[in-house]
Amino acid sequence: MNILTTSQKSNEAIQEEAKALASSMHMTYIKRGKTSIPALFGKYQCEYIAVLAGSGLTIHFPENQQHTFHLSMAQLRILRLQRGEGDHLINAVQVILDKKGLSNRDKFTFFDCTIGLGSDSIVVSYGYPQAQITGLEGSLPIWLATSHGLAHYIHSDDSVTNVLRRIKVNHDTFEHYLPNLPDNSIDIIYFDPMFEVPVEESPQFKPLRGHTVESHIEDKIMAQAMRVATYGVIIKERPFSSVFQNYPPHQWVGGKYSRIGYGIYMKELM
Repeated sequence: MNILTTSQKSNEAIQEEAKALASSMHMTYIKRGKTSIPALFGKYQCEYIAVLAGSGLTIHFPENQQHTFHLSMAQLRILRLQRGEGDHLINAVQVILDKKGLSNRDKFTFFDCTIGLGSDSIVVSYGYPQAQITGLEGSLPIWLATSHGLAHYIHSDDSVTNVLRRIKVNHDTFEHYLPNLPDNSIDIIYFDPMFEVPVEESPQFKPLRGHTVESHIEDKIMAQAMRVATYGVIIKERPFSSVFQNYPPHQWVGGKYSRIGYGIYMKELM
Protein backbone atom coordinates (compact mmCIF):
# COMPACT_ATOMS: atom_id res chain seq x y z
CA MET A 1 0.00 0.00 0.00
CA ASN A 2 1.31 3.46 -0.96
CA ILE A 3 0.07 6.08 1.51
CA LEU A 4 -0.44 9.81 1.09
CA THR A 5 -1.42 11.95 4.06
CA THR A 6 -1.01 15.52 5.32
CA SER A 7 0.91 17.31 8.04
CA GLN A 8 -0.64 17.17 11.49
CA LYS A 9 -1.71 20.83 11.37
CA SER A 10 -3.15 20.75 7.84
CA ASN A 11 -6.28 22.71 7.02
CA GLU A 12 -9.27 21.45 5.09
CA ALA A 13 -7.97 22.81 1.79
CA ILE A 14 -4.71 20.84 2.11
CA GLN A 15 -6.65 17.71 3.08
CA GLU A 16 -8.86 17.99 0.00
CA GLU A 17 -5.81 18.58 -2.18
CA ALA A 18 -4.17 15.50 -0.66
CA LYS A 19 -7.25 13.38 -1.39
CA ALA A 20 -7.26 14.49 -5.03
CA LEU A 21 -3.51 13.94 -5.35
CA ALA A 22 -3.75 10.46 -3.84
CA SER A 23 -6.52 9.55 -6.26
CA SER A 24 -4.60 10.83 -9.29
CA MET A 25 -1.50 8.87 -8.26
CA HIS A 26 -3.35 5.69 -7.30
CA MET A 27 -2.34 6.01 -3.66
CA THR A 28 -4.34 5.53 -0.45
CA TYR A 29 -5.27 8.71 1.38
CA ILE A 30 -5.05 8.43 5.17
CA LYS A 31 -6.44 11.11 7.46
CA ARG A 32 -3.47 12.11 9.61
CA GLY A 33 -4.92 13.66 12.73
CA LYS A 34 -2.31 13.63 15.52
CA THR A 35 -0.73 10.33 14.43
CA SER A 36 3.05 10.44 14.15
CA ILE A 37 4.93 9.20 11.09
CA PRO A 38 6.54 6.27 13.02
CA ALA A 39 3.09 5.25 14.23
CA LEU A 40 1.76 5.31 10.65
CA PHE A 41 4.63 3.08 9.52
CA GLY A 42 3.92 0.71 12.39
CA LYS A 43 0.25 0.51 11.51
CA TYR A 44 0.43 0.19 7.72
CA GLN A 45 3.80 -1.53 7.10
CA CYS A 46 4.42 0.51 3.93
CA GLU A 47 7.63 1.26 2.04
CA TYR A 48 7.20 5.04 2.27
CA ILE A 49 4.64 7.70 3.20
CA ALA A 50 4.05 10.87 1.18
CA VAL A 51 3.08 13.87 3.30
CA LEU A 52 1.51 16.94 1.70
CA ALA A 53 1.83 20.28 3.49
CA GLY A 54 1.66 23.91 2.50
CA SER A 55 5.42 23.84 1.95
CA GLY A 56 5.27 20.93 -0.51
CA LEU A 57 5.38 17.12 -0.70
CA THR A 58 7.77 15.18 1.56
CA ILE A 59 8.50 11.47 1.19
CA HIS A 60 9.17 9.71 4.52
CA PHE A 61 10.94 6.35 4.75
CA PRO A 62 10.86 3.87 7.68
CA GLU A 63 14.55 4.36 8.45
CA ASN A 64 13.80 7.88 9.74
CA GLN A 65 14.90 9.45 6.45
CA GLN A 66 12.95 11.87 4.32
CA HIS A 67 13.18 13.53 0.92
CA THR A 68 11.56 16.61 -0.57
CA PHE A 69 12.11 18.38 -3.86
CA HIS A 70 14.77 21.09 -3.96
CA LEU A 71 16.99 22.56 -6.67
CA SER A 72 20.18 21.18 -5.08
CA MET A 73 23.03 21.27 -7.62
CA ALA A 74 20.79 22.79 -10.31
CA GLN A 75 20.79 26.05 -8.34
CA LEU A 76 24.60 26.27 -8.41
CA ARG A 77 24.75 25.31 -12.07
CA ILE A 78 22.21 27.99 -12.99
CA LEU A 79 24.27 30.56 -11.08
CA ARG A 80 27.34 29.49 -13.05
CA LEU A 81 25.45 29.88 -16.32
CA GLN A 82 24.33 33.34 -15.23
CA ARG A 83 27.98 34.23 -14.60
CA GLY A 84 28.91 32.94 -18.05
CA GLU A 85 30.94 30.02 -16.70
CA GLY A 86 29.19 27.37 -18.80
CA ASP A 87 27.98 23.84 -18.03
CA HIS A 88 29.17 20.52 -19.45
CA LEU A 89 25.66 19.22 -20.23
CA ILE A 90 24.69 22.47 -21.93
CA ASN A 91 27.91 22.22 -23.94
CA ALA A 92 27.09 18.63 -24.94
CA VAL A 93 23.62 19.64 -26.13
CA GLN A 94 25.14 22.53 -28.06
CA VAL A 95 27.59 20.19 -29.80
CA ILE A 96 24.64 18.23 -31.19
CA LEU A 97 22.74 21.37 -32.20
CA ASP A 98 25.84 22.79 -33.90
CA LYS A 99 26.39 19.59 -35.87
CA LYS A 100 22.77 19.78 -37.06
CA GLY A 101 23.22 23.40 -38.10
CA LEU A 102 20.83 24.68 -35.42
CA SER A 103 21.18 27.73 -33.20
CA ASN A 104 20.52 27.85 -29.47
CA ARG A 105 17.22 29.56 -30.29
CA ASP A 106 15.80 26.72 -32.39
CA LYS A 107 13.13 24.49 -30.87
CA PHE A 108 13.99 20.86 -30.10
CA THR A 109 12.80 17.99 -27.93
CA PHE A 110 14.92 16.62 -25.09
CA PHE A 111 14.12 13.32 -23.38
CA ASP A 112 15.73 12.64 -19.99
CA CYS A 113 15.55 8.86 -19.49
CA THR A 114 16.75 9.04 -15.87
CA ILE A 115 15.45 12.29 -14.44
CA GLY A 116 16.02 11.44 -10.76
CA LEU A 117 15.96 14.66 -8.72
CA GLY A 118 15.57 16.72 -11.89
CA SER A 119 18.83 18.70 -11.82
CA ASP A 120 20.00 17.97 -15.37
CA SER A 121 16.62 18.65 -16.96
CA ILE A 122 16.27 21.86 -14.95
CA VAL A 123 19.63 23.07 -16.25
CA VAL A 124 18.72 22.20 -19.86
CA SER A 125 15.35 23.93 -19.44
CA TYR A 126 17.15 27.03 -18.14
CA GLY A 127 19.78 26.99 -20.88
CA TYR A 128 17.27 26.29 -23.66
CA PRO A 129 13.88 27.87 -22.84
CA GLN A 130 12.56 26.82 -26.25
CA ALA A 131 13.26 23.10 -25.59
CA GLN A 132 10.39 20.71 -24.95
CA ILE A 133 11.63 18.53 -22.08
CA THR A 134 10.17 15.23 -20.92
CA GLY A 135 11.65 12.91 -18.31
CA LEU A 136 11.26 9.39 -16.95
CA GLU A 137 11.72 8.16 -13.39
CA GLY A 138 11.38 4.50 -12.49
CA SER A 139 11.34 4.92 -8.69
CA LEU A 140 7.82 5.80 -7.55
CA PRO A 141 8.79 7.83 -4.43
CA ILE A 142 11.42 9.79 -6.37
CA TRP A 143 8.96 10.39 -9.20
CA LEU A 144 6.35 11.61 -6.72
CA ALA A 145 8.72 14.15 -5.17
CA THR A 146 10.25 15.34 -8.45
CA SER A 147 7.04 15.57 -10.48
CA HIS A 148 5.20 17.39 -7.68
CA GLY A 149 8.13 19.73 -7.11
CA LEU A 150 8.48 20.64 -10.78
CA ALA A 151 4.77 21.40 -10.92
CA HIS A 152 4.43 23.29 -7.61
CA TYR A 153 7.78 24.57 -6.29
CA ILE A 154 7.97 28.37 -6.37
CA HIS A 155 11.40 29.94 -6.68
CA SER A 156 12.18 33.50 -5.64
CA ASP A 157 13.09 34.13 -9.30
CA ASP A 158 10.01 33.80 -11.53
CA SER A 159 12.15 32.83 -14.50
CA VAL A 160 13.45 29.78 -12.60
CA THR A 161 9.90 28.83 -11.58
CA ASN A 162 8.98 28.91 -15.28
CA VAL A 163 11.98 26.67 -16.01
CA LEU A 164 10.53 24.01 -13.68
CA ARG A 165 7.03 24.21 -15.14
CA ARG A 166 8.28 23.41 -18.63
CA ILE A 167 9.43 19.91 -17.60
CA LYS A 168 7.01 16.97 -17.70
CA VAL A 169 7.81 13.68 -15.95
CA ASN A 170 6.40 10.18 -16.45
CA HIS A 171 6.71 7.30 -14.01
CA ASP A 172 8.34 4.53 -16.05
CA THR A 173 11.69 2.94 -16.89
CA PHE A 174 13.47 3.59 -20.16
CA GLU A 175 13.70 -0.18 -20.76
CA HIS A 176 9.90 -0.27 -20.95
CA TYR A 177 9.21 3.19 -22.41
CA LEU A 178 11.71 3.57 -25.27
CA PRO A 179 10.56 0.55 -27.35
CA ASN A 180 7.07 2.07 -27.52
CA LEU A 181 8.22 5.36 -29.04
CA PRO A 182 8.11 5.93 -32.83
CA ASP A 183 11.26 6.19 -34.95
CA ASN A 184 12.89 9.62 -35.00
CA SER A 185 10.34 11.03 -32.55
CA ILE A 186 12.70 12.80 -30.10
CA ASP A 187 15.60 15.04 -31.07
CA ILE A 188 18.01 14.39 -28.17
CA ILE A 189 17.90 11.46 -25.75
CA TYR A 190 19.83 11.71 -22.49
CA PHE A 191 20.93 9.01 -20.02
CA ASP A 192 22.38 9.57 -16.55
CA PRO A 193 22.30 6.07 -15.05
CA MET A 194 23.66 5.25 -11.60
CA PHE A 195 27.44 5.33 -11.90
CA GLU A 196 29.16 1.94 -11.96
CA VAL A 197 31.82 3.37 -9.65
CA PRO A 198 30.12 6.11 -7.62
CA VAL A 199 31.58 9.51 -6.97
CA GLU A 200 31.40 10.38 -3.27
CA GLU A 201 27.76 10.19 -2.23
CA SER A 202 25.85 13.45 -2.27
CA PRO A 203 23.88 14.21 0.94
CA GLN A 204 20.70 14.60 -1.09
CA PHE A 205 20.89 10.94 -2.13
CA LYS A 206 21.37 9.48 1.35
CA PRO A 207 17.64 9.31 2.19
CA LEU A 208 17.04 7.60 -1.17
CA ARG A 209 19.55 4.80 -0.72
CA GLY A 210 17.69 1.56 -1.49
CA HIS A 211 14.83 3.38 -3.23
CA THR A 212 16.47 4.12 -6.58
CA VAL A 213 16.12 2.11 -9.79
CA GLU A 214 19.45 0.85 -11.13
CA SER A 215 19.27 0.58 -14.89
CA HIS A 216 22.04 -0.26 -17.31
CA ILE A 217 22.58 0.67 -20.95
CA GLU A 218 22.87 -2.50 -22.97
CA ASP A 219 22.90 -3.22 -26.72
CA LYS A 220 19.13 -3.25 -27.11
CA ILE A 221 18.74 0.00 -25.15
CA MET A 222 21.40 1.77 -27.21
CA ALA A 223 19.76 0.51 -30.40
CA GLN A 224 16.35 1.74 -29.23
CA ALA A 225 17.75 5.13 -28.25
CA MET A 226 19.39 5.64 -31.64
CA ARG A 227 16.20 4.50 -33.38
CA VAL A 228 14.08 7.02 -31.49
CA ALA A 229 16.56 9.92 -31.55
CA THR A 230 16.46 12.35 -34.46
CA TYR A 231 19.75 14.12 -33.71
CA GLY A 232 21.64 12.02 -31.17
CA VAL A 233 22.17 10.60 -27.70
CA ILE A 234 24.09 11.89 -24.67
CA ILE A 235 25.30 9.58 -21.88
CA LYS A 236 26.73 10.82 -18.58
CA GLU A 237 29.08 8.40 -16.81
CA ARG A 238 32.57 8.00 -15.42
CA PRO A 239 35.00 8.10 -18.38
CA PHE A 240 36.36 4.60 -17.63
CA SER A 241 32.90 3.00 -17.33
CA SER A 242 31.96 -0.07 -19.34
CA VAL A 243 29.28 1.81 -21.28
CA PHE A 244 31.94 4.04 -22.84
CA GLN A 245 34.21 1.07 -23.47
CA ASN A 246 31.36 -0.79 -25.19
CA TYR A 247 30.12 2.29 -27.06
CA PRO A 248 32.99 4.74 -27.70
CA PRO A 249 31.46 8.22 -28.05
CA HIS A 250 31.81 10.23 -31.24
CA GLN A 251 32.75 13.21 -29.10
CA TRP A 252 33.47 13.95 -25.44
CA VAL A 253 32.45 16.87 -23.28
CA GLY A 254 34.11 17.13 -19.89
CA GLY A 255 37.29 15.43 -20.96
CA LYS A 256 38.25 11.78 -21.11
CA TYR A 257 40.26 12.08 -17.90
CA SER A 258 37.85 14.13 -15.78
CA ARG A 259 35.72 12.53 -13.03
CA ILE A 260 32.54 12.65 -15.12
CA GLY A 261 32.18 12.59 -18.89
CA TYR A 262 29.39 13.30 -21.34
CA GLY A 263 29.58 10.98 -24.32
CA ILE A 264 27.92 12.25 -27.49
CA TYR A 265 26.56 9.90 -30.17
CA MET A 266 25.39 11.43 -33.44
CA LYS A 267 22.55 9.68 -35.23
CA GLU A 268 24.10 9.79 -38.69
CA LEU A 269 27.35 8.21 -37.44
CA MET A 270 25.72 5.12 -35.92
